[in-house]
Amino acid sequence: MDNKISDSDLKKLFSEKLVMLRKESGQTMEATADGLDLDKSEYFRFLKGQRLPHLLTLLRLSKKYGVTLDWWFNSLNDPPGTRQTFKQRSFELQGLSLLKKVEPPLHRAVLAALKAFVQNV
Repeated sequence: MDNKISDSDLKKLFSEKLVMLRKESGQTMEATADGLDLDKSEYFRFLKGQRLPHLLTLLRLSKKYGVTLDWWFNSLNDPPGTRQTFKQRSFELQGLSLLKKVEPPLHRAVLAALKAFVQNV
């Protein structure tokens, strides 16, 4: 990888994603911090991009929001100037994650409907 990734790049990306997930959850910052057994000030620093979590905290966050560990930082490999697509890709990945959780007959029906939709667009 030619581009060097800075600590501030990691913090900013993590913060953006964490803010989005927390807003989508509808929980307050305090309720989320309590549910994760985190100090509120520590959680606030994550949200503001001032700090990165330890691995165990990252695992708890991933489990809480149903995302994989690589999801947090996967857009670091994007070409420069394309990071704005992260919200769209995030939405797609979350959709795929939800799709994995449904029963196989419904899974096949949803995939068939999506294929039909794509062919008609």
